[in-house]
Amino acid sequence: EEFAGKVKLIYIDPPYNRGGNADTFSYNNSFKHSSWLTFMKNRLDTAKKLLTSDGVIVVAIDGAEQCYLGVLLDELFPNSEIHCITIIHNPGGNQGTNFSYTHEYAFFILPKGGKSIGLQNREDNPDIRPLRDVSTGDHLRTDAKNCFYPILVRDNEVIGFGDVCPDEFHPEFPNIMRNDGVLEVYPIDAQGNERKWVFARQTVDSIKDELKVEFNKKRKIFDIIRHKTRFNFKTVWTDKKYDANQYGAKLLKKLVPNNRFSFPKSLYTVKDCVNAVVGNDKNAIVLDYHAGSGTTAHAVLEINQEDGGNRKFILCEQLDYIEPVTCKRVQKVMELQGGGSFVYFELKKYNQTFIEQIEAAKDTETLL
Repeated sequence: EEFAGKVKLIYIDPPYNRGGNADTFSYNNSFKHSSWLTFMKNRLDTAKKLLTSDGVIVVAIDGAEQCYLGVLLDELFPNSEIHCITIIHNPGGNQGTNFSYTHEYAFFILPKGGKSIGLQNREDNPDIRPLRDVSTGDHLRTDAKNCFYPILVRDNEVIGFGDVCPDEFHPEFPNIMRNDGVLEVYPIDAQGNERKWVFARQTVDSIKDELKVEFNKKRKIFDIIRHKTRFNFKTVWTDKKYDANQYGAKLLKKLVPNNRFSFPKSLYTVKDCVNAVVGNDKNAIVLDYHAGSGTTAHAVLEINQEDGGNRKFILCEQLDYIEPVTCKRVQKVMELQGGGSFVYFELKKYNQTFIEQIEAAKDTETLL
């Protein structure tokens, strides 16, 4: 009741149900398929009531239950978009009889009809190419008249954009200096062909901050180059930062030595899942009711530190490692960041209702 309709993102990493050789030490990881699905359904039915109208659920899973979970999600969320993302989390491979498995999955359950997923920030690996269309297809001025206009430059900076050129106007050179000191740059190639910019005049303002002015020494002209750093997330994530050993187990061991988690998620896998949904919402609430070692909280704290956000996390867990591992990890991250606090309490009195327990806890909360 306290958080109904307020949670922007629910991220969960439930038991994968791998059977007797599972590497999770406490979860029951050997349900029958039907029992596991009931276990998941009951919790998802309740959890979805907490979502905001534009809220998103992300469920991590591997091949043992991926196809069964997909059918369950189709049933529970008939009016939602459901996307199954593949994540290369174990590049070395987990040796099987016939194949070496390197990947797992994340289901994204989104509201239909809108833009729920933000753009991936790739400032460390931008796509750099001319704004002039250099393709071999429909690349000429005559293929898209709205894409032939001057880009205005002063002091090697893009300051604006001119109007679409009338059909009868044909610039003699890619660069034309005006009397007011503004340089007009046109998409004309080395052979003198009138090409087009890859953005139409009515949309190019949206990428103005990505445009750079560069001097082409070979042609002895100024050209416009786009440095694209924001991209749609792809459906296969392959970056080395998703390695669960390097950025999951080893990272956790540094924060909480001698913990019992053998294969926690990479911090950056969870961070990208969270950032994809709430990167543009600095006040979002994120819930993880399979909290495990606390990777979700760690991810939220990292994102907040990077952009000054005030996102909040709620972690739920029923196993006894929450104090020696989960809480310790969150405390350590906050210490490394220079401060912060969270509330921790246990629900022990089962003869009271949940609300009564919360009311009783208000005066006895342990602030860590």
